[in-house]
Amino acid sequence: MSDTSLVRGWCPDLFAPMKARDGFLVRIRPPIEGLDARQARAIAAIASEHGNGTIELTNRGNLQLRGFSLDGAHLAGNIAVECGIADPNPARERRRAVLVSPLAEHDPACHPDTLLVSRRLQAELLAHDRLDSLSGKFGWGVDGGGFVPPGALFADIVLQAQQDGWAVRCGSLTTEVLDEELAVQRVVALSDAFARQPDIRRPAHNDGATKALLETVGFRKYLPTEPVPVFVLPVGKLPGRRVGMGLPLGRLQAADFSFLAEQLGKDRLRVTPWRGVIMPENTTNHPGFIVDAADPRLRIEACVGVSGCERATGDVAETALALASDVPSGCVLHVSGCVKGCAHPGAADMTLIARNGRYDAVRNGCTKDTVSWADRDLPEIRGLLSRELKEIQT
Repeated sequence: MSDTSLVRGWCPDLFAPMKARDGFLVRIRPPIEGLDARQARAIAAIASEHGNGTIELTNRGNLQLRGFSLDGAHLAGNIAVECGIADPNPARERRRAVLVSPLAEHDPACHPDTLLVSRRLQAELLAHDRLDSLSGKFGWGVDGGGFVPPGALFADIVLQAQQDGWAVRCGSLTTEVLDEELAVQRVVALSDAFARQPDIRRPAHNDGATKALLETVGFRKYLPTEPVPVFVLPVGKLPGRRVGMGLPLGRLQAADFSFLAEQLGKDRLRVTPWRGVIMPENTTNHPGFIVDAADPRLRIEACVGVSGCERATGDVAETALALASDVPSGCVLHVSGCVKGCAHPGAADMTLIARNGRYDAVRNGCTKDTVSWADRDLPEIRGLLSRELKEIQT
């Protein structure tokens, strides 16, 4: 099997479970407002009673549950629908993929209409069946700024709050500012334009075609998107009487998720795209959670590795955790079990690709980029990290 054959364009979800070494896995999209206590308890029960108990937080703000039989995976979908977590229509469920600033309606510096605009956008997307032809990976975002600064939220098409309205960020371009209603309409029209151009698939894949589609739906001005800002992850004490809790490699067990559910009362839990959760400030800490933004375990990314993936050739999670203290502040180390790079599709300061106990290394790139150092063992990798990664001042 070649490396190229490992890179696939589809994305598993609640109604399209994916077979892995440890069983089928499903992904759950939390509601825009977050999960209430009943819903969080239901997810913990699904994971423990029908899966292997493992819950992973994804970089799209979703929950990935592992270790299901095929019947168990289908049952998970039915339970999620009954609890109001998912839409019973699989196509509509895929169109619920709207990522929202995780501190919306809590952080006073976040645009006050962020959740309102998110609901309106999602309602419009659900009303347009013609968007069913979009890639399963296609997603939207509503970026209200604030503590999590503008530009930190990533999706194919993003509504980004401005002082006098909303701009649209699409691929590497950001448009003129529009009023809320028109901005939402344009996002839907732009999504439809991509749905009619299956050869483009997603904005980041073709800048020239994206410009043409922006003009087709009525945009007249667009500029290169500002670089993603370096920012402090939402971990620890946060605005709006919230606390951010990180998870090493974004993984926890059903019992840990149940622990969070019991802390909610009438409040809600939100999942961040940085593999953490936002909870009420009075949440009791748990030994498995990270509440210090300087914790080196927040600087590493790794997939499930050989225990859960047939393509992986090593226990990359163990390697990543062993190397965490060697990663300087401001840097990201990605350790991937194969060339697919599921845990961190974009570029990292250093990317390692497992090769049967040894690693290829890519500097400032992703798993599909040209290898900088090939066939290195762990001591050699430690030397590379020490020599190549310089602390980034934030």
